[in-house]
Amino acid sequence: WYLNEWVETTHTIDYGVKSISGNEVVLQRIGQMPMPVDLKVTYKDGSTEEFYLPLEMMLGKKPTSATFVSYWGWANPEYKLQLKKPVKKVEIDPSKLMADINRSNNIAEQ
Repeated sequence: WYLNEWVETTHTIDYGVKSISGNEVVLQRIGQMPMPVDLKVTYKDGSTEEFYLPLEMMLGKKPTSATFVSYWGWANPEYKLQLKKPVKKVEIDPSKLMADINRSNNIAEQ
């Protein structure tokens, strides 16, 4: 899937934080190219947690200390994440390694 998207298409990568409401975060895939997502969450109590959202089409997962959550199906434009504590801030791709064409929607605060 990865090489096909990069070599055989003109698809772009663009992910964004759609909403934060209490303990729920909704992410959206705006671009056409599916990618696994690294996510950093800052809770209202000041603690932080990192999450890794692999794609359903991937064979395996990368080694990481982040919390693995369920796969993001490539055909679903949105992903809902229910967390244990109230959320203050969410950041997609905190390391800035993904070739996201619009980083302005990668961070949201409640």
